[in-house]
Amino acid sequence: MSSNPEKPSRGRPKTLKKAAVIDAAMQAYWQEGPTNVSLNEVCARAGVSKPSVYREFGNDDGLAAAVLEVYAETVLGQMLGIVQSDEDLGTKLSKIVSLAAADPLHDHGCLFVKMRAARDQLGPKTQAVIGQIDGMALVAFTKLFAQARTEGGWTSSLPADLAAAYTHAQIGLALDYRARGEDPRAILDLALSVLQPAKV
Repeated sequence: MSSNPEKPSRGRPKTLKKAAVIDAAMQAYWQEGPTNVSLNEVCARAGVSKPSVYREFGNDDGLAAAVLEVYAETVLGQMLGIVQSDEDLGTKLSKIVSLAAADPLHDHGCLFVKMRAARDQLGPKTQAVIGQIDGMALVAFTKLFAQARTEGGWTSSLPADLAAAYTHAQIGLALDYRARGEDPRAILDLALSVLQPAKV
């Protein structure tokens, strides 16, 4: 028999379901804005205690960063899937327009765009994730145009990195329009038409 029996852990047992908290926070941030929802409100919606959220995520900045990481994987991953497909440039841009303008997931706009707009009001962990996503998107779009040029499907003299930055910005504006209840399709079609390959 051991002379040093295990001591029971103090406090409440850990029953927090991380995915459920992230989902509740994501929906709240997405629908109401990332700076308009308190951690207390998120805890109430998720049915968890504030101390348990602090144990799991460190603080509200850790929670917001975790939410944005999951959002990037599940939602923004769709757009990267289009960019990285084997389809031609024109088809990819058309699908990007459809995703930004009509996909039901973006009825409340884009959580990433909202967090990026409120970047200065968010914590350092969340700001770092925003920077990582921005960088990832710009790299993906740059490769999109560079590859299209190499394959002869894009003959514009515009540098690929500038075309990438322009596309990234226009998609952000379109998703911001959707968040305000407006249809951005016509504006996005026009904005990206300058990047479409010339028809022969």
